[in-house]
This record gives sequence, C-alpha cells and structure tokens, in this order.
Amino acid sequence: MNYRFYTISSALLFFTGVASAANNAAWNCEQTKNGEWTCLNQTPAGTEPAQPQVIKPAVPADSKPKQPETVAQPPAQATPAPVQQAAKPQPEPEKVNVVEKAVEKAAAEPQKLRVKVTENQKPVLEKVEPKTETANASGKVPGWTCKTGDDKSGWNCNLVGADPKGEAHVVADGGSSDVATNSYWFTPTFDRRQERDFQTLRAEFDRDPWQSCEVWGGKKHKIRATSAEVRDAAVTDINADFSQVFDGEVLNFAGNVDMVRADQHLIADKASYDTVAETLDAQGSVLYSEDQMAFSSETASLSLGKDEARLRKAQFIVAEAPFRGNADVVYRDSKSLSRYNDAAFTSCAPGNQDWIVHASRMKINRESGQGSAKNAWLEFKGVPVLYTPYISFPTDNRRLSGLLAPTWGSTQRNGFDVSVPFYWNIAPNFDDIVTPRYMSKRGEQLRNKFRYLTDMSRGTFSAEYMPNDQLVNKARYSASWKDQTTFLPGFSSLLDLNYVSDKTYFNDLNNALGFQNTSYLPSTALIGYGGSVAGTGVNMSVGAYHYQSVDKTITDAMLPYDMLPRVTLNFAHAFDSMPITLGMNNEFTHFYHNTLVNGQRFNIAPSLSLPLESSAGYFIPRITGQYTQYQLSNQTSAGQPSTISRTLPIFSVNSGMMFEKDVSFGGSSYLHTLEPQAFYLYIPRKDQSNIPIFDTALFDTNFYSLFRENRFSGSDRIQDANQVTLAATSRFIDSNTGLEPLKLSVGQILYFQDRTVDLYDKNDPTLHPYTAPQTSNTSNLIGELSGQFSKNLSYMTGTQWDPETNGFARGQVALKYRRQPNEILNLGYRYRRNPLDSLQTISQTDVSFRLPLFGEWYGFGRWQYSLNFDKTTESFIGLEKENCCWRFRILGRRFINGANTIAFVDPTTKPETAFFVQLELKGLSSFGDNVDTFLQTNLNGYRKASYFE
Repeated sequence: MNYRFYTISSALLFFTGVASAANNAAWNCEQTKNGEWTCLNQTPAGTEPAQPQVIKPAVPADSKPKQPETVAQPPAQATPAPVQQAAKPQPEPEKVNVVEKAVEKAAAEPQKLRVKVTENQKPVLEKVEPKTETANASGKVPGWTCKTGDDKSGWNCNLVGADPKGEAHVVADGGSSDVATNSYWFTPTFDRRQERDFQTLRAEFDRDPWQSCEVWGGKKHKIRATSAEVRDAAVTDINADFSQVFDGEVLNFAGNVDMVRADQHLIADKASYDTVAETLDAQGSVLYSEDQMAFSSETASLSLGKDEARLRKAQFIVAEAPFRGNADVVYRDSKSLSRYNDAAFTSCAPGNQDWIVHASRMKINRESGQGSAKNAWLEFKGVPVLYTPYISFPTDNRRLSGLLAPTWGSTQRNGFDVSVPFYWNIAPNFDDIVTPRYMSKRGEQLRNKFRYLTDMSRGTFSAEYMPNDQLVNKARYSASWKDQTTFLPGFSSLLDLNYVSDKTYFNDLNNALGFQNTSYLPSTALIGYGGSVAGTGVNMSVGAYHYQSVDKTITDAMLPYDMLPRVTLNFAHAFDSMPITLGMNNEFTHFYHNTLVNGQRFNIAPSLSLPLESSAGYFIPRITGQYTQYQLSNQTSAGQPSTISRTLPIFSVNSGMMFEKDVSFGGSSYLHTLEPQAFYLYIPRKDQSNIPIFDTALFDTNFYSLFRENRFSGSDRIQDANQVTLAATSRFIDSNTGLEPLKLSVGQILYFQDRTVDLYDKNDPTLHPYTAPQTSNTSNLIGELSGQFSKNLSYMTGTQWDPETNGFARGQVALKYRRQPNEILNLGYRYRRNPLDSLQTISQTDVSFRLPLFGEWYGFGRWQYSLNFDKTTESFIGLEKENCCWRFRILGRRFINGANTIAFVDPTTKPETAFFVQLELKGLSSFGDNVDTFLQTNLNGYRKASYFE
C-alpha cells in the first residue's frame, strides 16, 4: 500500500475512513490467507451500514479457471476484528452481495497479490506473477552472480543466460564479501553474510562514512543530526503489501514494509505500531537508518514514549566516528543509556577486520560520557593481544580517570624506554597526569603534570624526578610552571618558569624525539596591558626574565643578563584630518649578572612620521629622537664611568612605487609588476664603546634587513649611518590561476661614509673585541628568486655577493613539493661563510620526504649532511602503513646529540642511534611514542591529522 500522511494521528483518521470519498463512501479492506479481499463500504450517516463483500482475486483472461466458487457471507467468528467492529449486526441484516471471480491457483504455491489503496478510491488488486528460475543446459541458474570484491577492484560479476535487468538473482554462497578466511590466522568475527549486511547498512547513508578514510589528513565529514522538530513536521511514507487497523489504535503492516520519514528509514517484513502505548515492533530482516547511524536485526521492539528499545542479533554502524559492530542483544534503557551483550566493534571499513574489540557485556552512558565493558579483549589480525576483565572508557571528549596508552622506544643513550601514564580527573577544571617511566640504562623516573582552569586563569605545573641516574650516579629533576591570567579586557599576565638540575638534562633524558632547541632555558614573568585610551594606542608591560644554560659549552660568563625588571610604555596616535603619526617608546630595565657589569638603562624614543600613501606608491619620512641613560655598578674594568647618557637623532625616508602591465607568454596571460624602492637613513656618529653590551646583537643579513633603521637589536648600540638602499621587486602572476611563477628581488646599500660603531665593549673586550671600521662603499648584493611551478611545486633561492672578497658570502636553494597531506619532498642546500672562523662556516645539504611507496605503505625520512665536516649531523628513516582502521610506523634515527644548540659540531663527535615503533588503532588508541610531534618539527611541511580537519 502507498500511504502519505503527516502524523500518526492523521494516519489513523485515514485508516478508519474519516475522510469521505467522492461517492460518500470509503473502503476498508483486508486480505485472507487464500488471497481473497474482504471490503466494507462505509455508507453516509443516517443510512444502514454496508455489509462485507468478498472479492476474489482476478484471473488472467487466457488462463483456464478451476471450479468457480460461490462465497456466502462469512460467519461472525471468521470476520477479522476491525470488520466486525465496523459492521454492527442489525435486527434484520440485509443479504450480502456476492461477487464471484474465477481464481487460478498455482500448483506449487498460492498466488501473491498486491493491493494499492488511494484515499477516497476503490482498492485496486494487482497480481504478482511468481518468478521461477530454471537451470540452463549447463546446470547453472540463469542470472547475475556477483562478488563485492574490495574497494579498488569493485564488483566481480558473472552472467548466466539472459540479463535479468535488475530483477532478483541468486548469489553464490561465499562469494559476496571481500573478507577472505585465509587472510586471518583465525576465523573472522564477522562472517560473509554479516559483511554483506554491513555493506547494505553502509549504503543507507548519503555519504560513505569511510570515504577517504585511508588518508590520515583527510577532512572528516561532519554529520549533523536531524532535529526532532524537523522529523515531527516531515511527511511519512509507508509502503507495504498488507495493512490492518484494530480499534483505531493498532496499525499492522506486513510484506515489504518500507517506512520513510525525514532522515529515518525502516525496512521490515512485519511492523506493528500501537498509538496508545507508543510502541513499535518490527520482525524479519529489520533495517533502520538515520543520518548518524544505521542498524539491522532480526527483531526490534521500540518504546517511543520512553526512549526504550530492544534489538536481537543486531548489527550497527555509527557514521560520525565511524565504527561498526554487532551484538547478540542491544538494550536501550533510556535516551542516554544503552547496554550490549556479546558485543564486538571496530572502526575498520566493511570488508576489513584487522582489529576488533570484544566484550561479554558493555554499557554506554551518553549523559555521563562514560562507558564500561566486562571481559573485554582486543584482537589484531585475528590474534588476541590484550585482555582485561573490566575497563571503563570515555564515550566523548569528556575526561575520565584511568590508564592512558603506554609509550615505548629504544635509544642508545637510555636503552629500552617505557612510560605508562595515569590520568586523574580531579574536577571539571582540574586534572593530573602521573607517568612512571623506566629506562633500562638509567633507572626509574616519575613525571607529573597538573592542569587547572579558572574564570581568569589557565595553567600547567609539571615536575620530573629521578632519584638516581645510574649512568651519572646522582639525582636529577626538573620543574615548570606556565600560567595565563586575564584580569580585565586587555590587562593580563603571563608566567613561564622553568628549572632543570643540570645542563645536560634535556639531551640525556629526552627520548631522542624531542631535544631542547636552544642553548638557554628561559623563565619569564610578565604583566601587561594593550588597548586604546582616548584614541591613542597604549601598550604597557612589566616583566622579569631569567636564563639557565642547558648547553655544556656555555660558560657562566656567556649567559644572557637577567632583567629584573623590564618596564615598557609605548604610545601611538594617528590623526584623521592630516597624514601625521606620533609615537613614543619608553623602556626601563635593570640588568643583573653574576660576573659581568650590572646596570640600569632608561631609554625614551619619541617619533614623528608623515605617511603619504596611495595605490601607486608611498613616501614616508620619519624622525626619531633616541635618548638613553645608564647607571652602572659592579664594574669589571677600572676607569669606566658609572653614569652614561647618549642622545642621537634618527632620520629616514622610505619610498616606493608600483607599476603593473598585462603580458602574454606561450598563450598564457600574466600580470607583470615592477616595484622599485628607495630607503635613505641618516644617524650621526657617536662613540658608544663605553656602554656595556646587555641585550644587543647584530641582526642577520637578508633582503628585508636592507630597510632597518638599526642593524643592531636592543638599545645598547645605535649604528652610524649615511646611506641609501636601492632595491626592486618584480613579479609575474598568472591571471588564470593566481599562481606566482616568478618573483625576483634585488637590493644593495650604498654607503656615503665609513661605519665605526660595532659591538666593541671596553667593559669586557674579551667577549666583544675591537674590530676595524667598515670602509666598503656598498653592502653585499642580495638577490632572492622564488616562484611556483604549479600549486604543488615551488622553489626558492637566495644569495649574497660580497664585493670586498669578490665571492659568495651566503647562499641557499630549496625545492619544495607539496601534495598534502600524503606527499612531501624537500631538497635544499645552505651555505654561510664565516671569514673569522672556518669551523663555523656552514655548508650543508638537507633532504626530507614523505612519499607513497606501494599499496598502503609510505616512506618518510630526512638526511642532513655537513660538507665542510664531511659528516651526517641528522638523519632518520621510517616506514608507515595506513588504511581505514589502523596506522603503523617504525622510525630509526641517527643524530649528533646537541647539534641544534652548540655553536659548531666537533668533527670528533660520534653520532647516536634511536629506534621507535608506533601503532595507532583509529578510533581506539595509539600505542608507542608520539612520532607526529617529532615529524612536525623535523620534517618541513608535515602536519598532524588534526591540522586538516
């Protein structure tokens, strides 16, 4: 039958004949076991009710009827309940009209009929011809026999005889699943029939839940649940071979029941809905699906009013995870609580059973976000690998106390290294991770990480303690406290305190996947404000800074100064009515050092600029007054003053223009730009050698440093300058794709006087010795060339030509291939000459990659080689296999410990080796070390999977 109605109540009205037909009558029919239809013609009000009529099935015209039957009025007890209720006995019943039809019955089975009922119209009976299958001469049944195959090979079908053109056909036993028994060491959990059922459930979703699941960085499709309001307002379609209504309350459907409402879809052999009890029972090949899940079972009993359900022999797919599984019995006790008996589930796509979790009993509480399982065990490739009599786990992103996945690895320095973290969910805004760690060569270590979150603050306190390092025979420890607090909008504080017991703590006790990348361990305490006051931008901060050496080559005299405290107050204001910008930078810092001269520095720098800008170019003159005063103590050199002041004006003009032109090459159109720049800088010369070097260093030289007002960082040195920078940039931009196949930048400084200001410090000439003035007329000629061959392939080169030595001072070249997230290739070379120390000259090649090898296997690695030392400074190689449900990685690393922190690599230093394994069961957990973080740091272009979501 084909019914369309908006709610169950309107369906009841339809079934009970409330709607009036065109002839003031409606039909109420039922089919008996022998295919006959009993129909009641309701008469208008005020007239006698009609009596039942028996309609025999139609007989084909060309068929030979058997003996015709005359059907008398059926006895009361033989009439179905709805008909009895609708036709009340009258004192003088009328004679029943009998309609005689010839009936032809099949010899082997009764004839099947389908009835179509449309509102206000007489039922229409249609005969369904039985389909018989006869074997051909070869003894095979004609029709299609198909095997599903795998995701790559698709369907594997053979046709016998004529094409049935979509009609039902016989599928050979054992041929429709891509799960091969011989691919597992034991019998698969899901047999071939169940795998076929999973494929059916998979097809119920508009989007395949496992689409692009092989790609670790593929974006996960977000599924939004259909709201209850949308479902209540949706039209419900029901198709069935037979229907009954009892007492206007119970609706029965039988034969090919197909119900659709909004995103909900139900298929069953039989279904019964009680409108009073609000219960729905379905039997025989039940399939139910909605936008977020789908399940199939033998029987399903649902209490819609109480959100209760019971399913037997159920299979299910949760699309958002995605994962799938089966259970002998599924109980839904409430909207949030469900229980499973003899359950098994996996995140592997249908046809793949590489890992499966089994449990004799499982409970999931969505309200608390917790689940538990009894007698749970994990199998991988059909082999049991892990068992627990009881386990609890979170069902969403809410935290739950318990053991986390262990990590392990092996290094040459520490031996076998294993950690087992325990997570303690103290409160909604407090938690703690306690991690016992064992290293076979060093001993035991205990780690702790406490996190907190309040209305104003969030932070972490971490500590590590090793009672006795067996290799150095002493206790080792570290501590860290990080905090961010917001008191008011724009007013906040930052705390980052760190301490380790010795200089080699990180290099010794890290697991070779995460080294300290600097020579100093900083600690910072800062409070600041940033915002606008009366239209003026204000930035203020008060902070303290301390440094600890974590490099054994750094002596105490080489440590940076502690700043206790450092206070900054900066203003900036732009006028709307005229092109004038005012600014002022103010700073006070107290510098402290154990062995060097100490001092207090006060610096004030007001500035005025007149920016004249348009789309065709810009012209920005700027003047700055730099006043600095020092109060010194703990002098290390006799005769040096304790009070020093310095006043310098700084004048600069930055200008540039923009030219554009449309050009064509090789049939492609491009936008060609030419951007010339000129930057003039004047600073009078002043001897500053009596000022200590507190926080000042020389900036690195590149194309953008040509436009700096000071080539020194910090305020202890202000360069002397009378110079102009001439530079130009030219681009070719593809008008169709937007790619930039070519960008060329060239620039050079022309000096009008010698430069005498350098880092020479009379207070400590050993750390900063005197150097002769720079007398060259030009700086290095700097050129940079970059571009994109395609959206995946780009290049970059840069070089600096030294006119004094008539040779290259620096150079680099890099070729990058990105086809995210699977394919990464980096080829590079870097050269940097140090004219004072050849050991610090860098000549280094660098190759890194992540590329597909074959099937689901990928290779990744890096090789960094020093040409001037003829030595590999860093290398690692690894293999990775990934499919829809698991990822396996193995990594071997060979490195020089501390190569990232020391000034240069000692040629006699011997490299170390390390070995790591990681197994990630998608949707479950990860076992082994965190290789993702290491690759993100050491493999240019690599990103974690969460980056692409």
